[in-house]
Amino acid sequence: MTNFLREHQTLLLAVFTVLVGFGGAWLGAKVQAGGGLAQAKAAKEAAATAAAATLQAVREQTDRAAAAAHAAALRSQRTTAIADLLRSAREYERSLELHYKEPNGAAVDSTYLAFVHARADVELSAPSALMEALAQLVNSIERLRFTSDRHAVPTQVHARMLGMHTPESTAAVRALHAFHTAYQLDASNKDVMEAEATRALARVPGLSEDDRQHLYFACWEPRPPHVLRREDSEAHAIAMSRFVTEARVVLSVNE
Repeated sequence: MTNFLREHQTLLLAVFTVLVGFGGAWLGAKVQAGGGLAQAKAAKEAAATAAAATLQAVREQTDRAAAAAHAAALRSQRTTAIADLLRSAREYERSLELHYKEPNGAAVDSTYLAFVHARADVELSAPSALMEALAQLVNSIERLRFTSDRHAVPTQVHARMLGMHTPESTAAVRALHAFHTAYQLDASNKDVMEAEATRALARVPGLSEDDRQHLYFACWEPRPPHVLRREDSEAHAIAMSRFVTEARVVLSVNE
């Protein structure tokens, strides 16, 4: 064996060199391949992380944009609803003012219905912080309506009778005033005053039976219509002012 190794020493060295070289190359290639796989895996993980972060950022941006769009749409809806309510309230108030001067019942009814619809829109879209001021405004409108229902037509008829400037109309106005005073004071002669007012109204030409009834029953009212109207208007003005103030806060228009 020793002789064989000595005789073939040169050949064995050459083969050994080749084997060592091949093994080194194979080992280096394997190491390099392993490093490449690790690098590829790391790159894949980094790409996945970046993609997830990008997707999350896109989602957050989309959510913010959606929230901003919703807030803008809600603010626009509230602005429109509040503006419509204020406009309808003012239109109703103007229709009532005219109704005290001349028949305007159709306009009164239509403007009141418009206010009711506008009120519903505000109730659906406005925050709860505005509900108390809205309730006060609605109450003031209802007071205006109640007083108008009782006193608008009698006020029209009374004004028309005053405009006649006849002895009969003048005497009727005085008789009605005397009956109203006696009735409010529960005077002993109130029945006499009532009978005189009835006769005086019957002598006024140009008055229908309904007109006379309106003037007659108005004498039973405990307070003069013009006093009630003034108080109602003052309460309504306060309610409108408060509602506008609260609405400006809700809409952030004070900034």
